[in-house]
Amino acid sequence: MKLISILFVAALPFVAQLTRETNSHAANARGVKQFTAKKYADAEKSFATAGAIASSPSRAFNLGTSQIAAGNREAGSSTIAKALADPSLRPDALFNRGNSALASNAYDYAIRDYSETLRLRPSDAAAKRNLEIAIRRKQAMQQQQGDNGGNQPNQGQQPQPKPQPSPQQGNQQTPKSDPTADALLRSVQQQEQEELARMHRPSRERLHVGW
Repeated sequence: MKLISILFVAALPFVAQLTRETNSHAANARGVKQFTAKKYADAEKSFATAGAIASSPSRAFNLGTSQIAAGNREAGSSTIAKALADPSLRPDALFNRGNSALASNAYDYAIRDYSETLRLRPSDAAAKRNLEIAIRRKQAMQQQQGDNGGNQPNQGQQPQPKPQPSPQQGNQQTPKSDPTADALLRSVQQQEQEELARMHRPSRERLHVGW
């Protein structure tokens, strides 16, 4: 009887660990379903629960991605940075963080992250597309600032910009007197709207915001 008691007590840590892993997996699976259904706020809660039970770079990646998709871009960028240490997650983490920067009009940071994504994964068509959008929008902003005498602040220099109402609504407005810049900005905004409609999930453990 004493031997059985000792064995039971010795097994408790293993049982506790198994329970944590099972609960974490269940919360993560629930978050994946919610994310796929575009219930990003619910997915954020589920992934936060999964990470609190058993933290890992993969859990941080999923939580950060859901935060970005839910519009909590500053928090999402900070969270997803924890996944950068994992080589298998780094390209997707950089891509999603770049999306957060692009949506916040932080073009320098978006360009940096997309460029690094392409260095690690040269064939990534989505990263190439979004890098072009970031560069063109930065050029349009710089042209507008030049037309206005350079008095407007450069939002692209903010390290962690606050979320905007929508990715298309920045603080810049192209002067009506410059039809070329106006046409360029409309073209870029249209492309970004099309990219925002694209989202895919490459696996049950990794979420990818395809903007």
